[in-house]
Amino acid sequence: MKQRLLKTLVTFCALILFSGNCLAQNKNEISVYVGFVQLKEELAQSMVYRGPQVGFQYQRNWFFEKWELRYNPKLAVGVPFNRGMIGASFHFVPIDFSGLKPVYQNDNHSLRLGMNFATNYTYQFYPKQLGANMFRYTEIGIAPCIEYGYQWNQSKIKIFLQNSLAGFVSRTENVPPYFYSLKVSDFVVKPHQNMQFGSFDKYNHTNASVEYIPDTSKNHSFALGVEYIDSYFSNRFQSLNYYLQWKKSF
Repeated sequence: MKQRLLKTLVTFCALILFSGNCLAQNKNEISVYVGFVQLKEELAQSMVYRGPQVGFQYQRNWFFEKWELRYNPKLAVGVPFNRGMIGASFHFVPIDFSGLKPVYQNDNHSLRLGMNFATNYTYQFYPKQLGANMFRYTEIGIAPCIEYGYQWNQSKIKIFLQNSLAGFVSRTENVPPYFYSLKVSDFVVKPHQNMQFGSFDKYNHTNASVEYIPDTSKNHSFALGVEYIDSYFSNRFQSLNYYLQWKKSF
């Protein structure tokens, strides 16, 4: 099953890269966003930590004859609280590729469908509650996505929705009984150990956003978005983030 999924992912990336006969143009985008994140870790007594989160995102767009390919890595840092206790969270997405193909378009409306392949890493710390222990969530998966656009005059709105289909997930298995000392392997090696394959019966990852472009000639936009993660393998982990994003293209 694992080898079959990996072959599917490789084939998916190859089809995206070579489906267009000629490269028309490309575009870069950078963005910053501020949000409100909520984290619920079962191993941390299922307590909900809430607080601000800030992030940085880069996007590279390649426009082919029939496809648009997007590379969209991101990094975010959060400082959630609970009952006077402070926590920390790091969300890192080094690989995020989406291939979108237009299925309908006229002067004002457009509709695109596609697939996404991404790797997600979330690290959490609760120093006052559980010492120096780190909790992780790792996901390597694919997800269908859809984008609707409406343009009037020089303004435009984009509505984007993406939901996980299947992938591999790794979770922290237990809380060590003694003081925990972090190592580089905890961030690099362990997040890829004990990977379990699953679909809707094991985890869910949803991304949705509404983007407003006030003037298409000015190359900047604003977006409201939400990201929800729910992993219910052996130990449940939930993350919910609402955010406001400013984006600049060049």
